[in-house]
Amino acid sequence: MFRKGRFEKEMEASASSYTDSLEEDVRLFKPVVQINMAHTIMLADRGIISKPDSSKILKSLLNLYNTDVAKLDMSPEFEDIHMVVEEFVIKEAGEVGGKMHTAKSRNDQVAGAIKIALRDEVLKVQENLIELVNSLLSQSEKNLNTLMPGYTHTQIAEPTTFAHYMAAHSAALLRDIKRLDDAYESLNSCPLGACAFAGTSLPIDRNQVANMLGFKRLDDNTIDSVSSRDFALQIMSALAISMVNMSRIAEEVLLWSSVEFNMIEVPDEFASTSSIMPQKKNSVVAEIARAKAGQIFGDLMGALSLMKALPLSYNLDLQELTPMLWNAIDQTRDAADVMSKMMAGVKPNKDVMKNRVKSGFSTATELADTLVMKLGLPFRDAHAIVGRLVLNASREGKTIDQLTVDDLKSASKDALEKKIEISESDFTAAIDPANAVAARGLPGGPAPKTVAAQIKILRDKTKQHTKILKVRDRTVHETEQKLLKRVRELSR
Repeated sequence: MFRKGRFEKEMEASASSYTDSLEEDVRLFKPVVQINMAHTIMLADRGIISKPDSSKILKSLLNLYNTDVAKLDMSPEFEDIHMVVEEFVIKEAGEVGGKMHTAKSRNDQVAGAIKIALRDEVLKVQENLIELVNSLLSQSEKNLNTLMPGYTHTQIAEPTTFAHYMAAHSAALLRDIKRLDDAYESLNSCPLGACAFAGTSLPIDRNQVANMLGFKRLDDNTIDSVSSRDFALQIMSALAISMVNMSRIAEEVLLWSSVEFNMIEVPDEFASTSSIMPQKKNSVVAEIARAKAGQIFGDLMGALSLMKALPLSYNLDLQELTPMLWNAIDQTRDAADVMSKMMAGVKPNKDVMKNRVKSGFSTATELADTLVMKLGLPFRDAHAIVGRLVLNASREGKTIDQLTVDDLKSASKDALEKKIEISESDFTAAIDPANAVAARGLPGGPAPKTVAAQIKILRDKTKQHTKILKVRDRTVHETEQKLLKRVRELSR
């Protein structure tokens, strides 16, 4: 269609197939139609095309908007969805359909269409992440007093609660949602009117088109409009970070559900067995989520590599970024969705967790702190005493709850060559995991009351994000409906 002036021959079939983007462009179908609707209305309002011509074009675009994209001719020679749309309009409206492309390029159109499509996609990802946060917070609310060991270096460190752990993951995911909030704002800048890269001398109204399509502002520079995809990179970066956080949850699910840890039970619906070993229960959902994170990192690195040395302005290289973007969106959304359902059904093995706390000397730090507070010892001295206590107990095969004050005094003599005096009650309280957790009532700590306060804060943040999503979703929907109403009026 647009080759007949410059070229005498059609594009070679394999070259046409190699360079087309129709498969990835399906998601841009309705945004492209909306852009052409708004652009056509503006052209008519500015007197650049006649009202009768615009009416014919708009009527055709409205028919196209209500057509199933799967029924359209998507032959490779059309190259992309933009030409599919234009071909449809020209066939239905006649030669006046060719006026639709006045003062518009595929370059500014594709940038605008991706932003419009991303508005909906980002909101959907955030919805799924919020569902995952809610699942984790529900676990927290049910397990405020469920003791478990906390880990550093994958070694038992100090006692905490399952609620504290789930709240920690929730806090990280809420930052992911906030990052996507910020990235969403980058989609509110309109590239339409930039044309190929230098704009146009025709008297168009960029602001009118931006308003009809729901953009808050115009891009500041027409070259930058068509040649930048930093808004996509920003979103992909946020998605990659969210996959990091989900992968960490997945890794802990895999560790904790293993026979060696045996601290949680994964719902049967999210596990599989072996084709040869009938005893196996494999947490395959967590494994796939962990693996998918690598895909998203690859998408981001591919997009960054694609952009790193790309000269201004538009190059068809940008076309290859789009499938990476869609994959990152889809994989993140799917991961959040299935992880939300799985985590809602996870059950902690409370007795096992409690025994792990005892067997790992997790209250050693609390005992050292007690020596500091009760006896005024320098912390390094207290550290040495308790360290020797643990060493002796390990050699004797004792757990911390089997130790006595005499064991502590003996360890003090070994470590510092002096005995200490501490009451039996202070010693017993210090090595009790429940007391140690309850004593950590500082903001953000694991004490049940403190975690309950954390949950409330996290719930409030989740509600705030949900409200933002609803407002944005409603705004996008109302903008689209307002445009369609105007098109119906003008195409009669």
